[in-house]
Amino acid sequence: MLTKLAEALERLFDGGDDEPLVCSARSFTLTVRCGRCGEMIPVRIDRDHELQSVYAENAEEGDQPTEYILRKELVGEDCQNLVRFTLRFDCDQGLVESKIEGGTFVKRRARERAALEESAELST
Repeated sequence: MLTKLAEALERLFDGGDDEPLVCSARSFTLTVRCGRCGEMIPVRIDRDHELQSVYAENAEEGDQPTEYILRKELVGEDCQNLVRFTLRFDCDQGLVESKIEGGTFVKRRARERAALEESAELST
């Protein structure tokens, strides 16, 4: 079990510099930074329940979706700034596009660095 967890964590993040890092697991967590106050907000994404299916205009009953879309709106604890993001996935649920307003996606290394800094502050 720990091996599978380690493998899932190892492949947790992939993607380009301008896209959020997304995992291939059924659910995953990504982090966004508020554009106003800088608060780091973790967001859990459940691919099985939160993705909306998008069908072709001429789709008939029984057709498969052409893509999936996830839209989220978040407000952190430190301020009332609204952070909105949209993730588009292809029919294999691989990330195709990401957009964010009111904040930025946080890369894995930045998130780990912030956690270390917070841990150091708590220990002093």
